[in-house]
Amino acid sequence: KWLKCALLPPKTPASAVEFAQIHRSAFATSRPWSTDELQRLMAQPGVHMSAVPGCFAMGRLVLDEVEILTVACTVGAQRQGLARRAMLALIDTSAVMGARSVFLEVAADNAPALGLYKSLDFEHLGLRAHYYQRRDGTKCDAFIFRKLLT
Repeated sequence: KWLKCALLPPKTPASAVEFAQIHRSAFATSRPWSTDELQRLMAQPGVHMSAVPGCFAMGRLVLDEVEILTVACTVGAQRQGLARRAMLALIDTSAVMGARSVFLEVAADNAPALGLYKSLDFEHLGLRAHYYQRRDGTKCDAFIFRKLLT
């Protein structure tokens, strides 16, 4: 059913439903992306994904830079190395597609994600103050990270 951390087959509504379920589980304090939002993103040029059961990573290649749009794992799939596998596959695929760098934003209070990105040799570039809005109305800063692939 799922490819082992590889570029996904043609983007179908069924996969968008599954990814929306994963995103909803992963982002309990923030607004998760809907099936429609994910389906629209998946249809855009340059958007590609890698996935394992319970976890996926989505990026968009523009010229020679990939922006990581989201990385999501269900609660039950967290802390098992799945996000790392999905990210590595997405980065590898992005490099084959011509990416020379990878860019992302991450909530400043998301310790597991910060640890993952630092372990993958992303460098901290800056901050977007009050970037994320939480379901309870509070806001959280975003850290900006980049990884050079060359």
